[in-house]
Amino acid sequence: MVRNLNQFFLSLFCFWIALGCQKQQQEEKEENLVDNNNSIDIDSLSVEELEHFHHIFDSTFTKLYKTRRFNGVVLGGKNQQIVYQKAFGYRDIRRRTKLKEDDIFQLASVSKQFTASAILMLEQDSLLSVNDSINKFFPEFPYPGITIKMLLDHRSGLPNYIYLMDRELKDKHTPIDNQLCVDYMYEHQPGKYGSPDGRFKYSNSGYMLLASIVEKVTDSPFSTFLEERIFTPLHMDSTFTFDPVKVQQENIPLGHTGRGRKYEEYMLDGVLGDKSVYSNVEDLFKWHKALLRDSLLSAESKEKAFTFHSPKRKGKYNYGYGWRLFKPSDGTKVVYHGGWWRGYSTLFVHYPESEAFLIILTNRVNHSFVNTNHVFDVLEIPEFRRR
Repeated sequence: MVRNLNQFFLSLFCFWIALGCQKQQQEEKEENLVDNNNSIDIDSLSVEELEHFHHIFDSTFTKLYKTRRFNGVVLGGKNQQIVYQKAFGYRDIRRRTKLKEDDIFQLASVSKQFTASAILMLEQDSLLSVNDSINKFFPEFPYPGITIKMLLDHRSGLPNYIYLMDRELKDKHTPIDNQLCVDYMYEHQPGKYGSPDGRFKYSNSGYMLLASIVEKVTDSPFSTFLEERIFTPLHMDSTFTFDPVKVQQENIPLGHTGRGRKYEEYMLDGVLGDKSVYSNVEDLFKWHKALLRDSLLSAESKEKAFTFHSPKRKGKYNYGYGWRLFKPSDGTKVVYHGGWWRGYSTLFVHYPESEAFLIILTNRVNHSFVNTNHVFDVLEIPEFRRR
């Protein structure tokens, strides 16, 4: 199985890195959020290029689907053009209801980039600073010495709230909210995973707290902030945070185990910040385009998000604010994030310089989309970076 997965990523990234690592040749674009009436000059791909890239994508994912290693939707492109978009497999594997290209998936940890962006937008508004102590927002919080920055780059040392809530709550199906998680951290004070600003330790607790900080600062639900400041301005009309009614929509595929069994509703589905944004590949393409401009997030904010900040143990794979970072030997920047939550495996890859992108949303367990670091080893092979 490991060998097969390596072969998959080898074939996919041989193509995709060759596409994504090409240097951007066009002149600097004017700032624009999303305005369909104001077009931006771009270097369009030729018909031959589009056909070539489409063929590589289709042959790769068709083979994966036929060997039962892919059940989901993929979208990829370059220069703000979609070169491939297709759905493979089923919304409900047992009932054999087919997926559609615009189906909506739980994004899992790909949601973290929206949480980090919300914090950076509030910093742009001068309502907080990433250097603020979280005790400014939670005065009696039992874990001192932690800043917003440490939450953003997973160096807070906080314990995982997911294990705490799973241990303490009997009802595993009724959705809970962030406030209950914060209350339980106050009450039970589980042991820390490390010292503040110490080693990197991936933390869902940190991003749950970041969403709660947004609520403190804006005096409104986190979901409202995302809707009003990100989703609506970008016309991401199919994107929303967890809602027990909305998630019952027919166009939201069920999460499945690797063997095709459905996951049941879970109490932590309603906790926001670390997960539980729902979207489709078309809306995420709009998000990718917004990240190429400076209207939503300023150039300074994006530089913070796409930069490794800790001087300790810098390596090939690092973390910014809501994004994993990779820099191949030719110096190009790759920002990406994978996710997994109860049957949903997701991957979003964004190339700020070359404007290439890759979005994969699946509803059947495939941990290879989460643990992608080993995949990027192929970036260091020169022939994989050439077109």
